Amino acid sequence: MIHICAFYIFKPLLAQEVSQLKLELEQMAANQALRGLVLLGREGINFTISGTATGLEAFKAWLTTRMHLTQPHFKDSLSLKHPFHVFKVKVKKEIVSLGQPGLVPDSLKNGHVSPAEWQGKLHSGEAVVLDVRNDYEVEIGKFTNAVDLGINEFQNFPARLQQSGISKDREVLIYCTGGIRCEKAILEMKRQGYERVQQLEGGILNYLKEFPQAGFEGECFVFDYRVAVDQQLAPTQTYKLCAHCGQPSAQEVNCSLCHKDGVVCGHCIERGINTCSKNCANHARLGSESRRPHLQELRKRHRL
Repeated sequence: MIHICAFYIFKPLLAQEVSQLKLELEQMAANQALRGLVLLGREGINFTISGTATGLEAFKAWLTTRMHLTQPHFKDSLSLKHPFHVFKVKVKKEIVSLGQPGLVPDSLKNGHVSPAEWQGKLHSGEAVVLDVRNDYEVEIGKFTNAVDLGINEFQNFPARLQQSGISKDREVLIYCTGGIRCEKAILEMKRQGYERVQQLEGGILNYLKEFPQAGFEGECFVFDYRVAVDQQLAPTQTYKLCAHCGQPSAQEVNCSLCHKDGVVCGHCIERGINTCSKNCANHARLGSESRRPHLQELRKRHRL
């Protein structure tokens, strides 16, 4: 069984600290045979990594000491296989991209509500529930009656919020996958005049640990090769990534070129794409049926 750990923290770092920490992270990952993606910048750190239980515990202990963390909230889950192929550290201007470097919380608590408090607010039905994730994430799972802004990247959030028509007098509950986008979204909302905003602490992943099969419907998209996790935080058995755009989909097609089965999302199918891979799509566009007549006999045999 592979253990997975996700974590983020906004913690100001100097440029030289970022460079040094990158080297240390890479060395620690090599020592503990870890895989995953780390986003590192002067704002702080955001990562999802995988490895053995022993390796991850060693990493968490090291990181807690290295960054002088107090009671860090690591989000742990399990998978039958590694959700990553390699370990990579990316240095970025923003560890979550809103297009506003430096817009970061100045305290660890900023309108956070626990999953239990969130559940109570959902039952009251008095607040607007706002999903700050991308549209393809919302499509496979969201909280009941949550508002979807229809954004395809987080940088569109400020503009879509302005166009949303949500009253600034209403209480608004915001959520995302693991909580990190909400840390910036709540600051942007307050900048736009929303004062009664609260965010789900630890996001959907933290909520599902305590309340599976409750207020959240469907599955939760994650940014690794698990694609999504179900209500028990197990890797999805339903969704795969579209072979053409990389969005989650459960829709299978029989390739019009090679006749193998593949997964293509509804958006790509609407664009007339019905091939199992980008390779077949390229050959179809080039007219490979007529350009490669020697393949026709092989395809006939495959169909037989």
